Amino acid sequence: MRALNRTYPLLTFLLLFCSVVAGAQTATLDDYIQKGIHNNPQLNDYRNQIQSGQTDSLKINASRKPQINLLGQILVAPIINGYGYDQAVTNNGNYELLVGVSQNLFNKQILAPQYENIRLQNQSNGQASAKTEHDLRKDITTLYIQAYADNLQVDHALATLRLLKEENLYLEKLVENGIYKPFDYSAFQVTLQAQEIIAGQQKFAYRSDIYALNLLCGINDTAIPVLAAPQIQPKQAVDTRASLFMMTFHIDSLVINNRKFTTGANYKPKLSWFADGGILSSQPSTLYRNFGTSFGLNLSVPLYDGRQKNLEFKKISLAENTRSMYQSYFKTQFETQRESLLAELKGNTELIAQTNKQLKLTESQIELGKSQLNIGALPVSDFLLAIRSYREVQNSLSLLQIKQLQLINELNYWNW
Repeated sequence: MRALNRTYPLLTFLLLFCSVVAGAQTATLDDYIQKGIHNNPQLNDYRNQIQSGQTDSLKINASRKPQINLLGQILVAPIINGYGYDQAVTNNGNYELLVGVSQNLFNKQILAPQYENIRLQNQSNGQASAKTEHDLRKDITTLYIQAYADNLQVDHALATLRLLKEENLYLEKLVENGIYKPFDYSAFQVTLQAQEIIAGQQKFAYRSDIYALNLLCGINDTAIPVLAAPQIQPKQAVDTRASLFMMTFHIDSLVINNRKFTTGANYKPKLSWFADGGILSSQPSTLYRNFGTSFGLNLSVPLYDGRQKNLEFKKISLAENTRSMYQSYFKTQFETQRESLLAELKGNTELIAQTNKQLKLTESQIELGKSQLNIGALPVSDFLLAIRSYREVQNSLSLLQIKQLQLINELNYWNW
């Protein structure tokens, strides 16, 4: 019977894996979410865009102040053999060094839509940033739940493997004493080795899930942590109108409405004053007495633009119609999705309760089967069948529990 005591390489590897995992650091869902948010480049991009918008507002403030420029020009127009520019136009040259000052007047109504546009753009970036973070939290939670599910499968597979190894010791002695036939033991060994393979497959699946989770969160780490059970509870349902998803459509409506004011502001009269002072002469020899100054007003009044203003208002009306249709369509999807998830969550909860009862029955059957197998009073095939039934019920319960977490995660996503 020495052959019956051989060491299985895969089992040794799995036990080593368990000892490594036992000493590994425990990671939580919140750990991954915080790292994912911190490392996400798109969220950083939105933060920078908001700061850039604040800078644009300061630029508009600066444009309202007097603008000062230094203007310089030396223009020489020589006459060679009677050929050259008309002296009445060029005065043979122009020598200019001026400091010019100008400022727009009465432009509060013109600038107001620009300020509003910057404010709305910052609000839109803030909303997009919040939506991106909300999506990221959901995606990280989804991968975490999947990894946790495979972690549970590893635990279950190893627990079943330990049970089989324990019974293997009893069965070996019973075969040596002639109570069971070698064929029974051989069938038991086949099941034991199959369970080793299952445990190995679950371990590799778990490691792949951890790598995928690290990739999404921007974590450069090859260690395999132990995942704590995800602590997620259903959030309180929100009214559709109060949902932050709808805020995007509200901001879009304000942006479209501001386009009307911007278009109207472009057709308002514009008035500015200007002044300059310095040297302006047509002869270098008289520069010393050509110091002077000038000042005045500029007025611009739009009279006719080929109906461009009306066409722009038509485009704005079409944009609002498009926005309204998208909002109505999303509202229907939003409400339908939540109702469907609530119904599915209720049904899944009922299945978990039923499966828990079934699991207790199979656990009792296993304990009874162990006591009978150890004294040779139960066929090995019957015990293996009980093990298989227990494993199937246990897996079913795990799948339902993971499904419960997934449904809550999805439902919480819509209750935003």
